[in-house]
Amino acid sequence: MAQPNGTNGHANGTKPSDPIPATHLLASFAANAQTSQLTPALRTKVKEVLLDFIGVTVGALTHADSTLPILTAITALQGPTVTKASPGVCTVLAHGEPRFLKQYAGLLNAALGHSLDFDDTYAPGTLHAGVTSISAALAEAESLANEGRAPSADEVMLAISVAYEVTCRLGRELGYEAYSRGFHNTSTAGIFGSIAALAVLRHLDTRTVEMAFGLAGSKAAGSMQYLDNGSWNKRLHPGFAVHDAFMCVALAEAGVVGASRILEGTSGFLKAYTPNENVDLGRLVRGLGEKWEWLGSSLKPYPACRMTHAFIELSGNLQAARAKSSGVSPDEIESVGLRMSPANYILVGDPTPNKRHPTNVIDAQFSAYFQVAHSLLYGAKTGDMSPYSRLEDPAIHQLTDKISAQTDKSMSGFGAKMSVQWRDGQSDSKEQQFPLGETQHPFTRDKVEEKFMALAVPVYGEAKSSQIVQAVDSLEEMSILQLSKLLR
Repeated sequence: MAQPNGTNGHANGTKPSDPIPATHLLASFAANAQTSQLTPALRTKVKEVLLDFIGVTVGALTHADSTLPILTAITALQGPTVTKASPGVCTVLAHGEPRFLKQYAGLLNAALGHSLDFDDTYAPGTLHAGVTSISAALAEAESLANEGRAPSADEVMLAISVAYEVTCRLGRELGYEAYSRGFHNTSTAGIFGSIAALAVLRHLDTRTVEMAFGLAGSKAAGSMQYLDNGSWNKRLHPGFAVHDAFMCVALAEAGVVGASRILEGTSGFLKAYTPNENVDLGRLVRGLGEKWEWLGSSLKPYPACRMTHAFIELSGNLQAARAKSSGVSPDEIESVGLRMSPANYILVGDPTPNKRHPTNVIDAQFSAYFQVAHSLLYGAKTGDMSPYSRLEDPAIHQLTDKISAQTDKSMSGFGAKMSVQWRDGQSDSKEQQFPLGETQHPFTRDKVEEKFMALAVPVYGEAKSSQIVQAVDSLEEMSILQLSKLLR
């Protein structure tokens, strides 16, 4: 693990009784990261998640009704004095010439990247790490390049890797338990990862990163109340995290003092944001820079809550088998039974009216009823956004009324069990522990490109989309300004 930089003794605010100065060690990890730490596995993974991020972000232009209102609001907030001719402005993907200050470009890219709930996930932390990590890194890298201090492609890849690692490790300690306290791990952990990305690119020392982390303890946020009405808060959460990361770093660089021991302190982040009784500070920092936990992140084949993915795949397989003969209609199905962990049931299985019969995209994304019914009737296709054009489909609503969900305390993670009783007397019982995309059930490279092209071609066109694939594959040969120009 990298050694601390610029601090000694208890200058960082730790006390002799503190068993593990987790804040200091994470700050030191970000401050001392070196491109020599980039392994072939990290390089491959960065390219995979970057391509996926580009696809899901530009996909919001054609598939998310929140895109225009969010863009309009942030444009107004930035004000008329910042234009395309202003120095240092940064790119928002697929929005033409750069015209946003870096904090707003980061906000918009992160918000758009999360708008379809199609961005990569890290199962142990129940969060999306890429949307904050990559948005922060790209905006800062482009801003530095505009100042004549362009980071190398390796430095950008390192910043993305370090940001993912900080976010994922914090998410793992928050655990799913944080959701019961009403917090969204993607943004609460994501602000710290975003700061880590900026730290790598700006070559901040450990003390400055600690202060930025300390300030972030007063900015970390993301309320799960969005589930009540399928609101757009969720889409904005990572955008707020990235924006506020820029603010915290600017304040810390100016000498503003942030809280010490913000992660492990008695009123710190891991006390306030999760009731998890198994928080382990040793696990949080063990192997930093040597064991990259974020490599376990997975891409999402379907634009829905990860907790529904195994159900979607199982249902799609049943639909495909039946479609070879006569296809599937609601009248052919007597009943469908779903079983899932108690934690997953809270988010996707509770039979509230807005889950059984969702009327907006977010409610449908968090409905095992809708996702199973749609997949049984229409199949499951990688990169397919068509489910949300069928929110009023009477066949889907007829079938959701035949679906029941139960908790199973023996189940964990994203596992799924389902049984279908057909009217012809046949029955099917299926189960799956790992959804498609996890390391135990990998999302192959051809599927990565298939998903990207499905989302990017309607925005960029086929030729430019193919060019982006080639550019990401040869990322080491690209400058950040070349990449930014290609993504406009």
